[in-house]
Amino acid sequence: MEQNKTNPPIIEQIKEFIETKIRLYKYIAIDKTTTIASSVIAYAIIAVLGLFILMFATITLALALGSLIGSYWAGFGIVTLIFIILAVLVLVLKAKYIEAPLIEFFISKFFKDNSK
Repeated sequence: MEQNKTNPPIIEQIKEFIETKIRLYKYIAIDKTTTIASSVIAYAIIAVLGLFILMFATITLALALGSLIGSYWAGFGIVTLIFIILAVLVLVLKAKYIEAPLIEFFISKFFKDNSK
């Protein structure tokens, strides 16, 4: 039986379909990876800027408290105690208020629907 030149054999069509599917999944993986990476980089930049703001605000607060109390080391000590309390709170509440939202964020980015 002779093959028609316009219709390739079914094996060739299946191979082409599989190759196309693999290529599609690679593009989807690239899209998801770049979306997550760009979000992480953007939030990292925001975090660094936030740390600078926090650092200068903390120094300002410590100097202001030191000026009010009359002792700069006491002002810095009070600010240090505030940070110790915040660190303990973060340690206690991290599962509910830090880990869960981060997991949700990454899952939402990974399973984002591009068809909209």
